[in-house]
Order: sequence, then C-alpha cells, then structure tokens
Amino acid sequence: MTTISDRHLGTQRNITIRNLRLDPENPRLPAQLQGASQEDLAVDLDLGFEALTVAESIASHGFFASEPLLAIPNVEESGTWVVVEGNRRLTALLGLANPEIRSQFPSADQWDELAMKARVSLDTEVPVVVVDSRSTVVPIIGFRHIAGILGWTPFAQARYVAKLVDENGLTFAEVAKMIGIDKTRTGNLYREQCIAKQAASLGIPTGPVEEAFSLLTVAMSNTKLRAFVGAPIASKLAPGSDAVPAAKTPELKELLSWVFGTADTDKVLADSRDINKLGGVIDSPVGLAALRSGSTLAEAIQKVDDAGLDTLVRLKRRLTTARNSLQAAEIDIIDHGDDADVLGLLEELQTSVDALSSSSESGTGES
Repeated sequence: MTTISDRHLGTQRNITIRNLRLDPENPRLPAQLQGASQEDLAVDLDLGFEALTVAESIASHGFFASEPLLAIPNVEESGTWVVVEGNRRLTALLGLANPEIRSQFPSADQWDELAMKARVSLDTEVPVVVVDSRSTVVPIIGFRHIAGILGWTPFAQARYVAKLVDENGLTFAEVAKMIGIDKTRTGNLYREQCIAKQAASLGIPTGPVEEAFSLLTVAMSNTKLRAFVGAPIASKLAPGSDAVPAAKTPELKELLSWVFGTADTDKVLADSRDINKLGGVIDSPVGLAALRSGSTLAEAIQKVDDAGLDTLVRLKRRLTTARNSLQAAEIDIIDHGDDADVLGLLEELQTSVDALSSSSESGTGES
C-alpha cells in the first residue's frame, strides 16, 4: 500500500544561510528586477513584502522547522540552492545574518536590533526541502499563492500562470488542475497578463495596471469593453499571441487611460462598480465621443441620456429578445449539445450573463 511518505516530492536537509539564494524569477518581483542581484532582490522584498515582520518573529520565536523552505539546486553556482518557496522568510534570515544586506534596508536600525536579539549568522542552518526542479513544486506554489490563503497579488498570479503556459507548454485546463482553480479563471489571468505585457511593449506605462491588476480583469469581464479593444474570451486566446489585435491598439491605450489614468490625465472611474457604466458609455457613439473629448464619465452618461436614448426601454427590449432566443434554442440543443461550436457559444453566453449579473448588483448598491 502506498503511504504519504512514498509521495514525498523532495528531501529535507539543513542548509546554511550562506548557501541559499533568493529566486530571481520570483513572481512577486517587478519585471525590472527579474534576474537582479541578491542585494537588490532582498531590498525589494523587504520594502514590498514586510520581511521585517517575519524577522521579528524569527528573533522572538526562532525559525519553525515545521515550515521548511523549498529549494532547487542552483545550476549557476555549484554548492548553493535557489529558494523557490519562502523568499520572504529567506530575506528575513539574510537581513538578520548579513550586516551588508540589512544596511541597505530602509529600517536598518531596527534590523540591527533584531540581529542582536536573534543571533543568526550566515553559518546558521535552516530546514530546507530540496527538489530536483521548479516543475516539481508547481502544484504546491500555485495552490498556496493562487488558490490558497497566502495569495500573491493578482498581477503576480497572472505572471505565474503565463509562465506555466508559455514556458512549460501547459494548457489552461492543465494549469487549472495543477494549482487548484477553475479553467476560466486561469484563462482570464493569462489573457489579462498578455494585455499588460502587450501594453508595455507599446510603450504604455503599466505601473498602475500592475498595482490594480484585478481591475483589468473586471474590465475584461465586460463584453462591451472587451469588444472595444477586440480581446477574445480567454478560451479563444492562443498561447503566445497578442490579446489585442494590432488595429485595436489605439483603443487599448484609450481604455487603459480611462480605467487607470495616465501621467497627464485622470482616470474616469471612481471605483470598480463604474466599469459597467463605462462599457455602456463606450458602446454609445455619443458617449464615446464625449470621453474622447475629455468629458468625465458622469458627463458622458448625461450626454448619452440627453441624446434621447431611453436606456431602460432598450435594455428591456434586448433582454426580451435574448430570452426568446434562448427559449427557442432549448428545442435544438438536445441534439447538438456536444458540438464544439455550440459549447463555445454557451461559454460566451455564460460570460455575458455573469457580466449582466455583476452590472445588476452594482446598480442596486451591492458590493
């Protein structure tokens, strides 16, 4: 009979801090720090991810053996290991053990006090589970930081999913199963990462996009905004391809400026609940022209209303037509429910229903 111990993915060892390296491919790191020096990586992890808090715990209670680091052999430096899970904890250990590194931290004095209390040196050994390759721990890392309670930022999650798809050749379904989330969310994370990457390649500043990445996901769940930039539903996006057609890049730049703002212009959204209003305005020639002329979202909505468009009547007419069509389709789907094109259309319909439900909830003041 197979036991849990038979399924261990690595070997637990005690390794000195001096032989452990921060992961230059850590999804938490901004793109410009991918491949940076150990010192630069440590400073960024201290600044952005509160390594000092972890150091305070280590100084007071020690390093818990029940939570070992996960590492792989460092092919670029024999005799060392790259920590692929636990970089914030390793940053805390390096700060406590290495005065040269902690001197570069913003709160260097606090780190010095903690180092005296912790009495950790570069020769201190810590528990590490060593595995052969990154692919071995993908399910563990993905589950902990995407499906689990130790979630990365949405942008870091999207970059991790994109790495698995683009570099490992996995499908959305395979990634979803591996890290414990549904296929639709996996595809959406991949698509939005592609949009951010494409925007950066076009010279569009993406700092605000990365900081509020979940807002991009909300925007792409709106069928009108997605149509505006020509982005497909996630299941129709081929890995490695641009999410936005070249002819639609001007619209992409416009949409990102309205959602996130630029160095020269303010965003038009007050919060994420305005996304559906933005979609409605963009869908109207009058509203789109108003936004392009510099109007606020409220002003653009007013111009649409002033143009004599009775949105309530139009909404009821469209929903009635959609309901009648769907009821009629029930007759034929019994014979064709397994057709690939039919399944694709059903997925698009579900996406539209989700977007309508989200819009309805926003309109009633729910959050």
